[in-house]
Amino acid sequence: MSTESTDPVEPPAAVAPAPEEAGTDESPKKNWLKFVIVGLLAVVLVGGGVWALTSLGGVKVGDCVSASPKDVDKPDGEWNISSQGCGDTAATHRVAALLDNAEDQCPAEGIYEQMQADGGKSMCLMPNLAEGNCYTSSDDGAFKKEACTTESPVKIVKKVDGLPEEGSVCPEGSSELRFSEPASVYCMGVHEGS
Repeated sequence: MSTESTDPVEPPAAVAPAPEEAGTDESPKKNWLKFVIVGLLAVVLVGGGVWALTSLGGVKVGDCVSASPKDVDKPDGEWNISSQGCGDTAATHRVAALLDNAEDQCPAEGIYEQMQADGGKSMCLMPNLAEGNCYTSSDDGAFKKEACTTESPVKIVKKVDGLPEEGSVCPEGSSELRFSEPASVYCMGVHEGS
């Protein structure tokens, strides 16, 4: 005789999950894990940001920098570069262009210093000149802003954006200093003291 039942077998009832406890308290283990994840993300983001800043010295086209050769006798060697405000007297250069490859050259028209940056890139620096300011040339070849006196060797008497025809924009008695990037003309004259 068989002991099996002929009654239909019902599937076991589904077990409902226990309701979560009301409240916002999380376990200490979850809080610690969140802290570690947020900390790691912060390190990755800040580290990536620092890498991006140092890979090109933290500068972009139009920014001003203080730039001078580490050794005045070797202007083609390493340079000291630090970011400056364009109105600062220490801001000797302006970033004219960023080049993707170290083999690329700065524009031909103008006075540019080509600086190597990390990652095979380089930048073209032009003198940081402004209309109305007087400058002297230092031993390292950079133009240094100075107070305008009757002794001042160079005064920027006019600045023109763009590259108009040569000899068409500067006042008589001044000479042109032309840059193709950014396209601009600086009219250099002498300060006539008052």
